[in-house]
Amino acid sequence: MHKNYKKGFLGFLRQWYIFIILAALYIPLILIVLLSFTGQTSRGNIIYNNFAFKGFNNYWLLFENDEFDSALLHTIILGITVTPISVLIATITCFGIWKSKTAVKRTTMATSQFAIINPDSITGVSLALLFTSTWVALGFNFGFFTVLMSHVSFCVPYAIIAIYPRMAKMNPNLINASYDLGHTKLSTFMKVTVPYLMPALLSAAAIAFAMSFDDFVITNLVNGSYQTVATLIYTSRKGIKAWIITFGAIIILLTFVIVIITIVAKAYRIKKINKQNMMRGAQV
Repeated sequence: MHKNYKKGFLGFLRQWYIFIILAALYIPLILIVLLSFTGQTSRGNIIYNNFAFKGFNNYWLLFENDEFDSALLHTIILGITVTPISVLIATITCFGIWKSKTAVKRTTMATSQFAIINPDSITGVSLALLFTSTWVALGFNFGFFTVLMSHVSFCVPYAIIAIYPRMAKMNPNLINASYDLGHTKLSTFMKVTVPYLMPALLSAAAIAFAMSFDDFVITNLVNGSYQTVATLIYTSRKGIKAWIITFGAIIILLTFVIVIITIVAKAYRIKKINKQNMMRGAQV
């Protein structure tokens, strides 16, 4: 009987484990979306113990929250500033690694990986000490600049990891052919290297923006009075605020829509390629 029970249990796990994992991942996200349509208390906390559908009331109130609006604006400005700077530095670095000797390549990649592995709390403290002894010593305060430099410092290694594999596959003859045609190094970089790296650059940009948007630990140590959505969420007190749940629901729904669009676009592209291949085969 014990063997039959064990066999039945293992059989159940083999058949259903993927659904159990997906449920554990997505049920909390679904609950956030559902709770965003319920009410809130007089203190602005979400009502989760007595669900009652209140329509889009929380969504209208979200953008009437001046504190949230300010933090969201700061976060977006920071993200669209950090992203191009990080991607540009990472692209130039990857090009330099690609042109360097093997020892330099290994050292640079190891350094990037160390920056990623290093705990955020340690990185944040080290950056806070750095800015205290330099930026603050010059008479300036913690704020946008210190947060910007901090975000660039931890986004660049991620961008390098995203870009370099594509850079490593580039054929050097493409660069040499451009030089033979009379293009300068800058022109070759912009017209040959950058277009070739574009898929990796877009991935790096998405990673850098997401990392900047989501960071709390490092930002909280160097932000001064510059509040972002992440610091505002983590410093909230006395219950779960309705605006946090509502904003989370918006992010979840946007991510879902983007994923669906990406899947459909990829399927359409594959179908189009297969159709073109069939037409070519028919012509032959």
